[in-house]
Amino acid sequence: MRVPLMMMLGLGPAVARLKLRRCEAVGATPTVWGRVWIHGEGEIQVGNRVLFDARRGGRIVIEDDVTIEGGSSIEAQSCVTLGARSHLGMWCKLMDNMYHPVRGNRHERPRSVPLVVEEGVTVGSRTILLPGAHLQKGASVASGTVISRR
Repeated sequence: MRVPLMMMLGLGPAVARLKLRRCEAVGATPTVWGRVWIHGEGEIQVGNRVLFDARRGGRIVIEDDVTIEGGSSIEAQSCVTLGARSHLGMWCKLMDNMYHPVRGNRHERPRSVPLVVEEGVTVGSRTILLPGAHLQKGASVASGTVISRR
C-alpha cells in the first residue's frame, strides 16, 4: 500500500480538512490530492476515509454568462469547454473520457477526446455529452439525449 508523503508526515488529514472546510460534515481521515474547490448554497457531507483525487490535470473552461443547473457534473481528463451564454439543464453529465473500454482490458484507460459546447447552446435536463461531442453555436438539445460526436 502506498502512503502519500504528507500522510507520513502527519499533514494529510489536516490539509484535507482545510480544503474541505466548506463541507457541512467531514468524516475521519479524509485525503485530498490536487486542488478541490467547494462552494455554493447546498450541503456537502463527506464520510470516513474519502479520497478526492484532482491530480489528473484536466481542464474545464466555462466562459461568460454560462448557467449550470443543479445535479450536473463535468469531468475532464483532457478538456471540456462551455461557450459563452450556454445553458446546461439539471442532471446533465459531460465527460471527455469513458474511463474504461467497453470491450477488452477494462483496467486500461482510453484516450480522452475534448468536448466542446459552443456559445449560446441550450442543453436539456438529463442529457449526456460523451467524449468527442461538439455542439455548434446556438444548438438546442432535447432533454435525455446522448451525444457522442459533432
